[in-house]
Amino acid sequence: MNIKQIKEIVTCLDYLGDRVVKKVANGYLARAPWREDNNPSLTITPNGRGWHDMATGAHGSVIDLVMLHLSCDLQRACEELECANPSFSFPQPKSEYGGGREKETFTRFDVVPLQSRGLFAYLHQRRVNIEIAKQFLKEAHYSTKQPDDGTYIYSLAYGNDKGGYELRNSLQVGGKLSKSPKGITTHFDCGNAPTVVFEGFFDMLSFATLCGGVKHNYVVLNSIVNKEAALDALKTSQNQLYLCLDNDKGGEDTTAWFLKQFSSAIDIRCRFAPHKDVNEYLCSTTR
Repeated sequence: MNIKQIKEIVTCLDYLGDRVVKKVANGYLARAPWREDNNPSLTITPNGRGWHDMATGAHGSVIDLVMLHLSCDLQRACEELECANPSFSFPQPKSEYGGGREKETFTRFDVVPLQSRGLFAYLHQRRVNIEIAKQFLKEAHYSTKQPDDGTYIYSLAYGNDKGGYELRNSLQVGGKLSKSPKGITTHFDCGNAPTVVFEGFFDMLSFATLCGGVKHNYVVLNSIVNKEAALDALKTSQNQLYLCLDNDKGGEDTTAWFLKQFSSAIDIRCRFAPHKDVNEYLCSTTR
């Protein structure tokens, strides 16, 4: 994409995500991502294309916003935003509880240690402890373009037990993205500590953040369709089992299914209600 296309496709609202606080008469009000902004001071135009920092007078397009946020040059800002290109979104079969993009054809895929400032900023936006995240996450650089034109996307990469990856970044559109093969991820590093089951890795990281560190064993389904794949791993463990799935229809049904398999398991979703999941709860309590 060129600069004009990026500005047409990606809005400031897309980039700021949950930092957008509310709609106001002249557009939207958001928290500036480059400072502690307890009294939101960033205004976004009604169409989401422009922004104005009331504290400093700075203003510009979504590219200017990224450059200021990440202290990066034009090229890097465009690379960060390019992953919002909707041409990356291919129709996929819908799962039991909804659809979404989960697989792509990659023309290039490399995994490196977590190091991108943009991805650290995304973790901070989701209120996840960075040092905890580093224990579980890597960074993927990849391209889905045909043919490969030398540009690539940055994403958090969370590996599963089969060698595949769950991929997330702040500008993902059209659903979740993964690199095959799909599978669960197990973390049995805490001896006799309880085992907690989550749907996704952000909830696992959020749970560890709330606990002040990694104090439990974890099983992450990476999709509720993988529930049966978790049975063997869970049956080999004699530890107390906690179920921490989402507070929605899919999470409710999957929790009920696990409770039939493990009568001694404990559903702890109520601790995070009425929020949909642990990360939403974390974000709401640490603003």
